[in-house]
Amino acid sequence: MSAALKGAWALTMKPRMRFFSSQGFTLVEVMVAAILLLAAMAGIVPFFLGGLNQATTVRYKSLATNIARERMEEIRQLDYREITSPETLVDRFGSTSAERGIDFQVSYGVEESAYEEGILKKVTVNVAWTAPPKLSTASITTMIHQQFLGPRGARLELIPSSSDPLGTPFPMVAGMTQAKYHLAQADWSLVFNDLDEPGMTARNVYARLVFFDDQGQSVALGDPDSDYKIDNSYLRYSVGPDGKVSDVWFEYSFDTDIVPDGYWELRAIAYNEYDQPGNIWRLRSRVEKGAPAMPASFVATPQSDNQSVVLTWAGGPERDRDHYVLERRKWEDPAWSDWTQLSVSLNPNATSYTDVGIPEVQDPWGSDTVQNRYQYRLWAVDICNPGNAGPAAEAETLIPPLGTTTTTVSSTTSTDVSTTTTSTSSTTTTLAIYSVQIRNSSNKGYSLNIQDGSGSTVFSGSVAKNSTLTVPNLSSGNFLITATASGRPTITQSFSLPAQAGQIVLTIL
Repeated sequence: MSAALKGAWALTMKPRMRFFSSQGFTLVEVMVAAILLLAAMAGIVPFFLGGLNQATTVRYKSLATNIARERMEEIRQLDYREITSPETLVDRFGSTSAERGIDFQVSYGVEESAYEEGILKKVTVNVAWTAPPKLSTASITTMIHQQFLGPRGARLELIPSSSDPLGTPFPMVAGMTQAKYHLAQADWSLVFNDLDEPGMTARNVYARLVFFDDQGQSVALGDPDSDYKIDNSYLRYSVGPDGKVSDVWFEYSFDTDIVPDGYWELRAIAYNEYDQPGNIWRLRSRVEKGAPAMPASFVATPQSDNQSVVLTWAGGPERDRDHYVLERRKWEDPAWSDWTQLSVSLNPNATSYTDVGIPEVQDPWGSDTVQNRYQYRLWAVDICNPGNAGPAAEAETLIPPLGTTTTTVSSTTSTDVSTTTTSTSSTTTTLAIYSVQIRNSSNKGYSLNIQDGSGSTVFSGSVAKNSTLTVPNLSSGNFLITATASGRPTITQSFSLPAQAGQIVLTIL
């Protein structure tokens, strides 16, 4: 390269090299800057980490507090006597709870007030979790007061009873049964004067025992003439080896025939001598009265088309009816044919069925000149035991109906039956008329509606507070009472005639 070119190249490159040198950073400068940045971040990062940790702790604390509140509300729903120790609460509600994938540990505390022993308890619920983040236990404490002035219950039992074949934990009762309502030991002095003394006497106390079903229907035990009070004549007690009273209870025997089949809740309340109630004790149970009753008012009515027959009936009073079975047979002179099944699983609440004949037969119902004679039978099957079928009701009809027939409805005579006879030139009908009573022992009037098995209203009226109403002019069959009052739950109750003629079929407490 010539000297001239070398000189030109040198002149060109020198400014560029000076440019890069003046705009760059040395390695030392970069390292110093990084150290300064790290020093600054070292003071900020712990602040953010601490805030994040605190937020997590607050979130856990909020969940724990909600769990404690929920458990405390559940404890407050218990009867006072059931809140005895932390162990009983653990058995009832458990010692753990999982929320949003987090496991919490729950503990309880129960202390009886030293100032008001026997009527006030201090209850604490503690909820903790395993760190991290930092453990901060949630704790709620409240005072729970004894709610009842009357004698409190301790246990309710039905004797004898057996296991429910359907596998529920409820006792099953049938026939003569004894209800025993045991009272809490702390309240025995409310029941007896001079407790544990040789001359102790029962105070003027009483109890009420009432069966309720899921629809609100009720059956009260006790004497209706005494307002269904189980008075102190039914009070019993036992004495231990130390000569002191060891148990106190009301004991009342009754026949389960007064209670329809099905599941019921027996509620017991004891009252002190000032008519102040104790707690309500509940016992879920099942009443089993055997096979379902024979369907009532079973009638076969041929239709004007002479091609169909409408069957109607009223169901029995049982609550555990699983289904109906319906069969038909034809008269083939000189004998009846075999029974043909029309249905083996009719709805247990059904009250009618339309028979449209046998499709493969050209003219199954006869003609204008030839009558066919058919017979039907219907029975109900128990829900517990499919082989436990009730007696069958039978109905018969001629198709087509060539002329006027005579219908007779008969009933067993009772002291509360009047008979009405209506006659025409071609038809004579005899109907049995009954009456029943409805007692209102509450302090509020109720509106009443009574329907028959077909759903038609046969009575509408009202019963005043603390009074008894007689409902007359009822025919045989099954009926449903609906009683309503403002601000009160609707009450429904079924009854059957003539079985309950002249009786009190509903008591409103």
